[in-house]
Amino acid sequence: MESNNIEKKIVSLQLGRAVKNDFTVARLCNWGFPQVIESSLISDGRPFPTLFWLTCPFLKGEVSRLESKGMISHLEKRIEQDKSFATAFLGAHRETTLLKEKILCEASVSGESRRLLLDRGIGGIRNLKKVKCLHLHLANYLGGIDNPVGREVWNLLEKKQCSSTKIICRELLRENE
Repeated sequence: MESNNIEKKIVSLQLGRAVKNDFTVARLCNWGFPQVIESSLISDGRPFPTLFWLTCPFLKGEVSRLESKGMISHLEKRIEQDKSFATAFLGAHRETTLLKEKILCEASVSGESRRLLLDRGIGGIRNLKKVKCLHLHLANYLGGIDNPVGREVWNLLEKKQCSSTKIICRELLRENE
């Protein structure tokens, strides 16, 4: 898993900081910029539990608005009260762990690092009935995991990409040339 220089530059601009991990782009927006990356599970020789990252500045802003309206609490209550939703959510944790296991089989990873990466849920969360953040679950869903929290977030978004008159990532690149 190795990202090229232009991908690293764009993702660094999207996140507002240098990206240390290797990654692959898991999903592009309609304008051809990364929306979600799949990050290496090891960074600087240490476990890095978040497999999928939401990098799109537009989506990050939209999801932050949902968080500010209390959507995390709402979804945690739904996990507590809706058995089928909770089962699907636990399934997303399992599916993510299986993907991590597959990735780790191809890498040389110590037993302790492997345990730390596989003994926790999506994004390294310990309590599998909690929603750490909506960005994390949307990235997990857009990265290909059948995550009901991520799917719910996606469905709640009124807009899912920048307008053609203001493509944020294009502007970020122009500003940093």
